[in-house]
Amino acid sequence: RSFEYSVRDRLRNLANQMLDSALEIPEEKATAGTGGGTAQIPDSLDMTQIRTMLSKEACDPPRTLVDDGTGVKYPAPVVELRRLAGPSSKKASADFLQPPLFPKALDCTSRLARSCQSFVFEVCYAIPERHLRGISALPVWKQEGSGSGAEEDSYGILPQPFITQVGEHMLALVQALEPFASDKEALGLANEVMDGIREVAFQPWKEFVAAAGCSFSDKDEYDQLNVLMDGKELVRYFLDDSTDGLPALDQEDDEDEEDDPEEKATTAFCNQWLDVVGLAVTGRLLERTMRIPRLGRKGAEHLASDLNYIRNVFTALGVSGHPHPLLGYIAKLVVLDEDTLRSRIRDRQSEDRGPASEVIRRAELRVAYVRSISI
Repeated sequence: RSFEYSVRDRLRNLANQMLDSALEIPEEKATAGTGGGTAQIPDSLDMTQIRTMLSKEACDPPRTLVDDGTGVKYPAPVVELRRLAGPSSKKASADFLQPPLFPKALDCTSRLARSCQSFVFEVCYAIPERHLRGISALPVWKQEGSGSGAEEDSYGILPQPFITQVGEHMLALVQALEPFASDKEALGLANEVMDGIREVAFQPWKEFVAAAGCSFSDKDEYDQLNVLMDGKELVRYFLDDSTDGLPALDQEDDEDEEDDPEEKATTAFCNQWLDVVGLAVTGRLLERTMRIPRLGRKGAEHLASDLNYIRNVFTALGVSGHPHPLLGYIAKLVVLDEDTLRSRIRDRQSEDRGPASEVIRRAELRVAYVRSISI
């Protein structure tokens, strides 16, 4: 895109220069000389003037004048150059939809950028994916009764190894990403292809929605997944005491105003990738939770401990939008007393049945089912 902007600027400048009357050889100079009719070459021309004069001769030697759409006539090449260049600012260009100058190159570059995004994501997400893949079948979820271990009696329920390994990977990812953001020029190029980066984390959330027993239409899927992953609009559907799962999105803005710009750019780049990987981890963990076949009382306590542990990890990372509020809500649902959960599910039936509300309702029903709570 930056190359296209620079080309448009060059075309715009060239169109303006072709209208510059200073490039015309004055008549008295053209007719001066011993013979009275011999044209003389100017003493000197800079590169811009030479380029413009060549453009004039190459584009439209007959000097055809055409209407530019405003009732004013300009040379045909000037009108064409201005059409290709588009509006005179990047903001105006963004608002004014215009065809790309190099569509094939843009398409190839976009496909390359998506491939690179997917590759980086798969490298960063491979370890959490491996640890979370088989957790739905762990026998610990079926445990009933009180804990029998002295360690549990002394310290409460501890997070299980699989979730601590995921948390340690997320914390180590910060140091792994920082070297790739240390070069200012490379970082600038990378930031140009970060648009739509969240799309690489869609798949775990699609599977979570399916595991909860819902589906989105193909037309609305993209928007609904973004709403679900964003999480900000979901909190109003939760219990009154569950809003602590909502991240404070803007609490760091004032503190960072005096930071070094390069440091802020590096932090923003790392946080973008932490956000994407964190979303994928959250979606996969929620999906695996929905696929647990049975949840005993002790198993529910283990699950709540695991979910709260990963929430604390995301809080420590300090990435905007994390931890996702659904993590805290599910952690509370699995240990909520039966009557309260049953009442909440019944009350949900009278609420607005938007896509987000329906996903939450189905998740509540699934939790009640695996806990053997009749509705």
